[in-house]
Amino acid sequence: MKRLIVVLLFVVAGLGAVPQSLVHVHDHLSLTAGAEAQQDPATITVYVTRTGKLYHQDGCRYLRQSKIATTLREAVNRGFGPCSVCKPPTLK
Repeated sequence: MKRLIVVLLFVVAGLGAVPQSLVHVHDHLSLTAGAEAQQDPATITVYVTRTGKLYHQDGCRYLRQSKIATTLREAVNRGFGPCSVCKPPTLK
């Protein structure tokens, strides 16, 4: 969809062909996003706190007091839910 919009913008602007660099960047971003979605939950690192009930991505503002690394699978198995602020990966 994004590629179509970029192509339409180039055509409307009178630039003709879409530079190949934009096509390659889009393809790379699509492949990278797909790879993360297929990663094994046992290898995805998330963080929990000593007192909270949620798991977080690195850099979340709620990890200031404590930050304990664990895997996504282990966090879910221990009853932690995803943080709504940093939106870490979830099990499907």
